[in-house]
Amino acid sequence: MPQPELEDLRLFLIVVDHGSIAAAARADGTPKPSISRRMANLEVAVGEKLFDRGANRLSLTPRGEELNARLRPAMQSVVQALSELDDWHSNYVGHLTMHVPASLLQMGVRQTISAFLEAHPSTRFDLALNNQPIQRLDIDTHLALVIGGLPDSDLIAARVGQTCRVLVASPEYLETHPEIVHPNQLRDHILISPGPHVPLNLRHRDGRNWTQSFKPQFAIDDVRDVTNEAIAGRGVAVSTTIAAARSLEKGCLIQLLQDWQEQPMPISILYRDNRLQSRLERDFIKVLRAELNKSLIRRH
Repeated sequence: MPQPELEDLRLFLIVVDHGSIAAAARADGTPKPSISRRMANLEVAVGEKLFDRGANRLSLTPRGEELNARLRPAMQSVVQALSELDDWHSNYVGHLTMHVPASLLQMGVRQTISAFLEAHPSTRFDLALNNQPIQRLDIDTHLALVIGGLPDSDLIAARVGQTCRVLVASPEYLETHPEIVHPNQLRDHILISPGPHVPLNLRHRDGRNWTQSFKPQFAIDDVRDVTNEAIAGRGVAVSTTIAAARSLEKGCLIQLLQDWQEQPMPISILYRDNRLQSRLERDFIKVLRAELNKSLIRRH
């Protein structure tokens, strides 16, 4: 019979504390399918069911109650021992490599790294600006920030916020070009976008859907540069609520087709299983996650 893994036992206690796998996933930042799989593995290792699965909440079986009672004091001792070990080595030593979309650099990433370096001068950070979708982390990369869809892998994704694509143009451009009251009229305008292909999937507030794929006249990799081209009056830009927020507030840009919206895109920190992390990596992710949550909430 296989032995239970320490991570399975840790997650078991979190599920017990929160009453459901979904709530435990939100609290811990571990994907719900991963926790479900680990609880199934733990039941195989124990040899008995640990949960009775109700409609809205899990309850412990007698075997689950026994495991919870025996495990909790032992796990608290482990946590205390690790905390004491951290106190012996209070200064972090090492380096982290991150991939970050350029548009998110000002959303708390720079500030978090700067504060961490000031508090722990023996650490180093290598920051790679990468606007392309991340499918995996190479061996030398510790974590990445991703916007939108997530790769199908064993990597962990901790959601920290969201953004949404928006169509924007400058007041000067709109004064000298045809009015846009329907998505079909975008064909009459210069379209600027971050990438050579722009599939737009818009939904009207009355429930109508509109989908179209464009080949923009001007494609730039960085959504910040796309937004700046719109500010300069060179066309209609496919920007994001994050990249365009300040310019919209100042009136440098106007959001078009506000009755037609795309679904929001999640923003997540992507990293490996907790068991494969160094203490530096694990603790920096906690700090970065908290800072991004605050920063991105302010933007919405």
